[in-house]
Amino acid sequence: MKKRDWAFVAACVAGAVLFGVWSFQMGLAFHRSRQGATDLSSSQRRSQDGASARSPARLQADDGDEQAGQPR
Repeated sequence: MKKRDWAFVAACVAGAVLFGVWSFQMGLAFHRSRQGATDLSSSQRRSQDGASARSPARLQADDGDEQAGQPR
């Protein structure tokens, strides 16, 4: 093979490696974004659990206030 042929092969291999690295990074970014939308961290999960435990009582209190303020 000539020197020019080796340069072409090296350029193709370098392009393939760069494309592989780029696509791998894009795949990781995609999976991280999908995981962030569905999987909550423990701190977010704790704050939501506390809010859901308090929300029924808060809803009942709000309903009582609304009913008391309505004209009959």
